[in-house]
Amino acid sequence: MHTQLMGTQRRQRLTRVVAVVLGLSAGAAAAAQGMRDLVEAALDQKIAQRLEISERPIHEALRELEKSTGLRCELHPLAVEWMPYGEQTRLAIVIEDVTVRRALERIFGGLGLTLRVGDDRVLVEPSPALDRLGRRLTVEEVGLLQKLAGRPWSELEPDEFVIEFRLPPGGESPQELLEQAMRAGPPADALTQLEGVTQRLGWLWVPAGKTITIYSRAEDVQQRLDRPVDVSYQRISLDQLLLDLAKRIDITVHFEPGALRDVAARDRHVDLIQRGTTVRQVLELIVGNTGLWYEVVEDGIVVGARPLADAGAESASEQPQRVVAILRVPVGTDGTTIDFLIRADELPAEFKALRDRKMPQVIEELRKQSTP
Repeated sequence: MHTQLMGTQRRQRLTRVVAVVLGLSAGAAAAAQGMRDLVEAALDQKIAQRLEISERPIHEALRELEKSTGLRCELHPLAVEWMPYGEQTRLAIVIEDVTVRRALERIFGGLGLTLRVGDDRVLVEPSPALDRLGRRLTVEEVGLLQKLAGRPWSELEPDEFVIEFRLPPGGESPQELLEQAMRAGPPADALTQLEGVTQRLGWLWVPAGKTITIYSRAEDVQQRLDRPVDVSYQRISLDQLLLDLAKRIDITVHFEPGALRDVAARDRHVDLIQRGTTVRQVLELIVGNTGLWYEVVEDGIVVGARPLADAGAESASEQPQRVVAILRVPVGTDGTTIDFLIRADELPAEFKALRDRKMPQVIEELRKQSTP
């Protein structure tokens, strides 16, 4: 991985400014704000002499940058995990004739990362586009991001990338809407322009190889529901479980009024320990056990209860049995699977007995594995 950029002004002056930042006491809120202000000021300084850091693993490159500028940088764990080669992703830095802030924005923007000042340091975190992608970048995708971070949209050649629109049909051509909005926006690099314009149009985008994929917010929620998660809940209320799951994949849960009121008392608190599951699978378990339903909306999901008339029309013997397992069956060779819910009344007697014997052992083993 190779990134080269240019910056300017006095490195010695910058180092002195940040040295003051690091020497301040982190006591009251006013002092913390003062430290942040000094870091902001340091980022807007220029380096007089050319600053060059030869290609090396990303953590080492940042340590060298800290020595040269006095700025402290902290990488978010996912900012490393989602790089093409993880911690072994290599970075080369050259700063000349731009502010330190602009140089770092271009460096990290080309890696799908963004900057945020936190008290006495610069925090490097996944950008909105990388957070939406939710996986490790490919080398091709880094190349695309570096093109977008390095030049305005108007200077990019049409053959440098492809745009794929995955939007509901209707209305004006999305290609024309995008081009008009990009031309009308304030001058900036193409990466900043693309994020701002798609947000204003109610769209989202991610890099996909050499392609810019533009899609709807509802599709983004669908993709987040299928992200792998490890869960370990003990006697947690159903609403708190749903809110926690939503927070982990950055969506919103909307509860219909009285949605949880008619859930059976035994189902209102949950014990659930699973590794390598998805939020969608957890939701299907909850739906199968409680009679709730959910649907995807633009910013998350709506959770509701079946109408009481429907519930009352069923006798106790006709009501759905509790879901006790999910059978995952591979379809094709691309990793696609279909999940089948297995309910209590569908298990043969011998499997019910086996489940009852083995379940305490399984739960104890999962509890041990989930303990840090």
